[in-house]
Amino acid sequence: MAKRRGHGEGSVTRRKDGIWQGSILVGHDPETGKPKRKYFYSDTRKEVQQKIAETALQVQARTFRDPSKLTVAEWFTTWLNDYMALSLRATTWESYKYQVAGHIIPALGHLKLCHLQTAHIQRLYNEKLQGGRLDGKEGGLTAKSVRYIHTVIHSCLEQAKKEGLLTVSPADAVRLPKRERKDINYLDSGGIKHFLEIARESKHFAAFYLTLNTGLRRGELLALRWADLDFATGQLAVNQGLVRVTGKGLVFQEPKTKLSNRVISLCPAVLAILREHKKKQAENRLLAGAAYNRALDLIFAGETGEPTDPRGFTKAFERLTKKAGLDVAFHGLRHTFATIALEQGVDIKTIQETLGHHSAAFTMDVYSSVTAKIEEGSRRQSWQPAGFPDGEIVPAFLREPLPGETTSRQFLCAAVTRKKGDFLK
Repeated sequence: MAKRRGHGEGSVTRRKDGIWQGSILVGHDPETGKPKRKYFYSDTRKEVQQKIAETALQVQARTFRDPSKLTVAEWFTTWLNDYMALSLRATTWESYKYQVAGHIIPALGHLKLCHLQTAHIQRLYNEKLQGGRLDGKEGGLTAKSVRYIHTVIHSCLEQAKKEGLLTVSPADAVRLPKRERKDINYLDSGGIKHFLEIARESKHFAAFYLTLNTGLRRGELLALRWADLDFATGQLAVNQGLVRVTGKGLVFQEPKTKLSNRVISLCPAVLAILREHKKKQAENRLLAGAAYNRALDLIFAGETGEPTDPRGFTKAFERLTKKAGLDVAFHGLRHTFATIALEQGVDIKTIQETLGHHSAAFTMDVYSSVTAKIEEGSRRQSWQPAGFPDGEIVPAFLREPLPGETTSRQFLCAAVTRKKGDFLK
């Protein structure tokens, strides 16, 4: 027996070109009183029926919006708050909100969604490349920033397609700017040694030293707890990050990707620095007394055990690099770790796992300029690891410190990642 249609549903039929179509009554024109219907199209009957059912619920709940009246600003705001707020990490959602409020709505928000064309979006991208910064500085956005805006627009319009608000996405046909290849900014072996000498008396020295030996992200570094470190095995678990969220302050959140949740094996030189740091922290904890927050158990805590402010931490790093005459950002320490590892012959898969990248291909892409230089150097002359004198060719990442070796020479001594349960022995 055929399924009975609901009131106002109309028929679901198949056209001569094979496309299924259906419609539903969504209201009446206030001026003429004529019924208004919403039409749906799909390759399958089931999808058309599903869209009709979803729209029927919206009509009954009085939440249905007439696509002919819906503006770009209204839809992007709805999509951001109702669809993405719970599916994105807090920091990613804030980043999306920044793109929507700062770049997209000011340029496209006044348009009806159904009138949005590829040319509108293309014009937005072109203008942003020429002079679309929101920080007041001269010049336009980078190709990477424009492509990120496109990621937000494309995702939002794809949802509009799924709901029948659009039949095609005007974002599909735009021409994106080419990805820029920027030289990786990092410290060479001499720069590493000089920086560590300057930073030796800093309260953040252990954090800088650990970063150089692991390539940890700033948020990962400042979220580490003593419970994450096993001195007996030398294993360090990375399982959360510290971020600032508007309206909430500093919060801990899950790692950036699944592979960011990882375990790193530290060498004795790094463990020695961390033991020294823990001893100093214990002394400060006694001085602070009851005011110290012991519950957080942070390795790189503030004076009273609270999280270290990431911005203040970065500024402290910048003061040291300025004093040392070095031109490198804090994230450059992560690049330094990866670059020295590549120069020492560590395989790309191991580096990818240590850094917590989602794939070896991504790691290879990020450091393609570095690998090209290494390959060029190997063709021109007999290569030896940078910064390790006396003809030493044993990769520092793969060995124990030599007897009597000082930490100033053994500044990068090995951090190799393995999946849980399969650690480096």
